[in-house]
Amino acid sequence: MKKIMLFVLALCLCVTAFGAAFAETAEADATAAESSAAEVPAAEAPKAEMTTEELYQAGLNALNAEDYGKALEYFQPAADAGQIEACGVVGALYEAGVGVEQDYGKAMEYFLKGADLGDTVSLYALGNLYFLGEGVEQDYGKAMEYYQMAADAGDADALGSVGYLYDHGLGVEQDYGKALEWYQKAAEQGSPMALNNLGDFYEYGKGVEQDYAKAMEYYQQAADKGLAFAYTGLGDLYRGGKGVEKDLLKAGEYYKKALDQGANIDATEAKENMDELAVSLRQAGLDAYYANDYSKAMEYFQLAADLGNIESWRSIGFLYQWGFGVEQDFDRALEYYHLAADQNDVKTLVNLGTMYLNGQGLEQDSGKAIEYYQKAADLGEPMGLYCMGYMYGVGIGVEQDYGKAMEYYQKAADQGNAEALIDLGYMYDKALGVEQDYAKAFEYYQKAADLGNATAIFNVGFMYYFGLGAEQDYGKAYDCLQRAADLGVPSAMFGLGEFFYEGKGAEKDPDKAAEWYRKALDAGYEPDETDQEHLKALLGDEYQQK
Repeated sequence: MKKIMLFVLALCLCVTAFGAAFAETAEADATAAESSAAEVPAAEAPKAEMTTEELYQAGLNALNAEDYGKALEYFQPAADAGQIEACGVVGALYEAGVGVEQDYGKAMEYFLKGADLGDTVSLYALGNLYFLGEGVEQDYGKAMEYYQMAADAGDADALGSVGYLYDHGLGVEQDYGKALEWYQKAAEQGSPMALNNLGDFYEYGKGVEQDYAKAMEYYQQAADKGLAFAYTGLGDLYRGGKGVEKDLLKAGEYYKKALDQGANIDATEAKENMDELAVSLRQAGLDAYYANDYSKAMEYFQLAADLGNIESWRSIGFLYQWGFGVEQDFDRALEYYHLAADQNDVKTLVNLGTMYLNGQGLEQDSGKAIEYYQKAADLGEPMGLYCMGYMYGVGIGVEQDYGKAMEYYQKAADQGNAEALIDLGYMYDKALGVEQDYAKAFEYYQKAADLGNATAIFNVGFMYYFGLGAEQDYGKAYDCLQRAADLGVPSAMFGLGEFFYEGKGAEKDPDKAAEWYRKALDAGYEPDETDQEHLKALLGDEYQQK
């Protein structure tokens, strides 16, 4: 459940309230107000010659100019002289430590003075001090006392805070009915936070019958009144398909709007919900990517990244690196990779290494590639270990060393890296740095095949076909090649053509053989001399044209 908004005093709200109160006082006598405004001395005028209202107005002017120290110089003597609103402002400045060293004792002193003079904002602020335990021992009962007094005087935020205490059973017995009643009173006075909390009540059926339409209505009203946090409620409705069609993108857009408008959702359940949503958006992006819908993948990844999903920055970089769904742009790829790497995304180190290895967007540098691969490997990243094995196996940027290659491959394979399993199998298959051992090769190929790796599945089929490391079995070989061909492996497609051409493991069928040969060529298969003889025999002039 999303954590509802807490009614706490913020300096900006405090100042707004004081400014409004001052305006209401001025409106009581328009002529007097105009005269007073005209007579307000310049900021440097002697304070001793100023009336309390002039001091207060000068304080507001300084506050609006964000000169908080100067503002306190005017507000404090006004408060000491009994100017009601000034008491609350001075208390707020001391509480927040703005323009003066933070001092909860001083804040309490001025809030009490304002409360004694009947200032509802000061009463509400005292409730906050006890609620938060700032300068006093936390006491929800005392917080309720002050909130109640401010609420009885009509303070909208206090009305909401009384509701919050009943909602959560803080200082009072939990009572959703009473909480709802107080939230409604605050909402009637236009409190955005109360509107948001009513949305929460209707979304989860707390003290009322669950009603997603009403929840959306209240969240929207709160958002329209400028409460950025309320967009998280709207996002949750779309995230869960509550009263609306489930729409992760729309949900993400609402959460992004909340962040863009400054909502502080840290340490709230909304943060957990947003993080879960970002993960869901990333997964939707991956699903779109594997379905070859790269534009949609980018849309999901971008929104997930906007919500703080680091892995999505890497995914966006990958799309730019290889030009999937966007124009290939190495600079943008590097930009996103560095964003992810700066947040310690280990997999991104591998991608940066590959860009250096291929010279994509920067000068080709195998040494820098190894540097990034080694960093990833040192952190235990399987692909980093695999890439280091590859560099040693092939001898790129380092002296070729099959022993070190096998060492890195094995570490990666132990973590289930299919590519490393295949290369280990290949080393035993071709006797690279080890004694040739087809049984070992088959074992590693099979482990990678069990992980769904298409190349490994083809290799297992190849071993079955020739009886290498396993008993010769054309049926199993055919099944493996069919699976690999379905996964897009050109060699497997050509191999199926060979089955039908030679009649091994399948009935001889030139037409089917030709069909698979064509698929293999279209998929990019490059035939050797023996293959070319079969192709010429079955495809004739058609093969020559290809």
